[in-house]
Amino acid sequence: MDFKYQTQSLIMRVCTRRDARMVHRFYVNNLRDFMHYEPLDVKAASTLVYYEKLLEIEYDLMLQKKLFRFFLFEKSNPFSVIGTISFRNIELAAHLKNCQIGYKIDQSRRRRGYATEAIALGCRLMFEDLKLHRVEALILPENIPSCRLVESLGFEREGLLRKKVFLNKEWRDHYLYAMLADR
Repeated sequence: MDFKYQTQSLIMRVCTRRDARMVHRFYVNNLRDFMHYEPLDVKAASTLVYYEKLLEIEYDLMLQKKLFRFFLFEKSNPFSVIGTISFRNIELAAHLKNCQIGYKIDQSRRRRGYATEAIALGCRLMFEDLKLHRVEALILPENIPSCRLVESLGFEREGLLRKKVFLNKEWRDHYLYAMLADR
């Protein structure tokens, strides 16, 4: 698997410690929004040092094929992060072959098709390059735009995982969506 790809509108690439300022800026600009969908330590997530360390850890996990995170850039501005797509909890054992997807787009760049392009390419890479069988997405039931997005790409809702994620001081239900390689 390569560490840089292009779609019609985007550059998708792995970031390293030297990219920490761009990544930090992206998260800080969207921190209030992202807090609704993922557990974040706001104080830590506001510091540059946090992203330097995070990028080091994620790079090591990518080399081990345990996680892949691509940061998204518009082709017209390859120096400003506008989103991220990650594939985590990658299981490569012959009897599992699956992972979970996560994605975020800058508030000002939503509804432009960027997430659709990134998820479509990312899932194709997981199925073709890593030979995974299944990609799963966990989505809060009230996040209707995200539900519609994954459904438009061929993910199917498989059920409700009750009190699955501890988020904002409470256990929250999440829909389980999955896309299979042989869909």
